Amino acid sequence: MPVQVQRDGSLPIATQIAQQLVALVRSGNLRSGQRLPPVRVLAGFLRVNRNTVAKVYASLEHAGYLVTTPGRGTFVRAAPPRQDEDTLSPLVDRLLDEAAAHGIGEAELHALVVGRAARRERGGSPRVGFVEECNPSDLTYFGRQLASRIRVPLVSVLLDDLPRAAGSIDVVATTMFHVEEVRRMLPRHDVVGLMAMPELSTLEAVAQLPPGAKVALVCATEEGVRSKERSIRAVGIRRPRLLTATLQQEAKLADVLRRAEIVLASPKVLERISGKMPPKAKAIAFASVLSDGAVALLEDRIRKWRPADHDRTGRRAGKTA
Repeated sequence: MPVQVQRDGSLPIATQIAQQLVALVRSGNLRSGQRLPPVRVLAGFLRVNRNTVAKVYASLEHAGYLVTTPGRGTFVRAAPPRQDEDTLSPLVDRLLDEAAAHGIGEAELHALVVGRAARRERGGSPRVGFVEECNPSDLTYFGRQLASRIRVPLVSVLLDDLPRAAGSIDVVATTMFHVEEVRRMLPRHDVVGLMAMPELSTLEAVAQLPPGAKVALVCATEEGVRSKERSIRAVGIRRPRLLTATLQQEAKLADVLRRAEIVLASPKVLERISGKMPPKAKAIAFASVLSDGAVALLEDRIRKWRPADHDRTGRRAGKTA
């Protein structure tokens, strides 16, 4: 049984033994009905007086943790006591007072406590959240890409749900389009911007299109349209304004597809509009990937992250709100 004593410690030996036994019961390392070592055995193992161990067993039996059966020994009680509200309330009140003194409201304190508990449960690794605006398809697509490249748990979160998920996230990754917005929402978190770039084959196909071709760009959301337009311009491709539409704009989508000679869209979107495209229209799958440099930056932040980087108010060390 993993119990030890410090003879030069500040606590009495009996208190040390009692606290460790209670912790073993609460953690499940000492299970309900499990027999404890006889007094003389534990006393000999710890090299303490038998009376000390006997008093500890008696006090824990009185407190409801143990039960002694004459002739059989001492056992962990089937339903050991839980710390009740009266015991914890003063500690909670003190925490609330300390938080208020530092300008932290109850909702923010709740998020900090939940986040701290999650960090304790998983050790020293941060929980990484990937955030996208309102497109579950892109969230899943990029989330899977990212999860396959980093070695820590990843939580995919829609932007609207971010405040509720903040307490269980330490490092936040998002596309460059949302970096500033996420930083405003979570000023105490480490936010990393990721560049989503079209695959090389997509860029080559777009660059070789005739200048006068009627090209439709179809996305699930308006944000997707803006993002893909920026990606095309960022690599130096110059062409007349694209015909654009989203899946939700049914009338506009039908008109754009009717006029289009080439349709640019993600593989998933192409699947959804395949029955609406003109027979002669050429489809180009607009697949995007997260840039290696951005993912490498995120991996570096993850390696360097430590729980100690966050002070007791939840602020990153050296960062002001």
